[in-house]
Amino acid sequence: MRVHVFGNSPSPAVAIYCMRKAAQKGAERYGQDAKHFVMRHFYVDDGLASANTPEGAVNILNKAKQMLAESNLRLHKIASNSKQVMEAFTAEDRAKDLKDLCLGTDTLPLQKSLGLSWDLDKDCFVFQVSSAEKPFTRRGILSTVNSLYDPLGFVAPVTIKGKALVRELSSGESEWDALLPQERLHEWVQWTESLQALQCLQISRCYVPLSLSQACKKELYIFSDASVIAIGAVAYLKVSDVGNICHVGFVMGKSKLSPRPAHTIPRLELCAAVLAVELYELVRD
Repeated sequence: MRVHVFGNSPSPAVAIYCMRKAAQKGAERYGQDAKHFVMRHFYVDDGLASANTPEGAVNILNKAKQMLAESNLRLHKIASNSKQVMEAFTAEDRAKDLKDLCLGTDTLPLQKSLGLSWDLDKDCFVFQVSSAEKPFTRRGILSTVNSLYDPLGFVAPVTIKGKALVRELSSGESEWDALLPQERLHEWVQWTESLQALQCLQISRCYVPLSLSQACKKELYIFSDASVIAIGAVAYLKVSDVGNICHVGFVMGKSKLSPRPAHTIPRLELCAAVLAVELYELVRD
């Protein structure tokens, strides 16, 4: 066999290995920036990176494209919040729904980046909430809560309420597809209807309005708290510029339901502190 089977368990690992091998091989010719882009900014076959200027982004993409092409790997489906970057590449190299657009006048469509919805025009993350009604069963409510993909915890205060409801409603020994108690239906419907408001939420992709490379001081602040229902931790980045003006940006949040049976508040606070340390280590690394 001269090709790897699609869907075979080791195939993604082999593909990543080959891509990184191509980057190591081409580093001397195409530079460390292109190598770093391939080695550090790819998740399987999706590359996500930022650059200080459009020219810098185009330069790195062109070098990486040429470097990978030597190993018969085609770098394409390019999307950017900068029209200048996209205009530097042919329509065939741009993302599928950007190929036929007039970049000067047309509104750029939403892009999916590792499951997150990215508004290219406003350069922010948004949420697309399904309006499909699910049955009021254990399976239906769990499906609704898990349909919100939020790896960075942007809407953790909302999703944790849903998880708490799921735990309360699933505490009995009912079957997965058996109807849940009707007296709790109103509470569940109220929460699911509130999810539609998330479609108005926009989170800037950049932590702060200035480049981190130009910041005079950078500090990471992490807060944690606990209650009998949930524990949580959140990280913020505080940046000071040359004029000593401070900017604060949300980095990441994590939340968990409080363990059962219920612990004392001091013990739950310690659980939250552990969560804060884990969050710090994740952001640091």
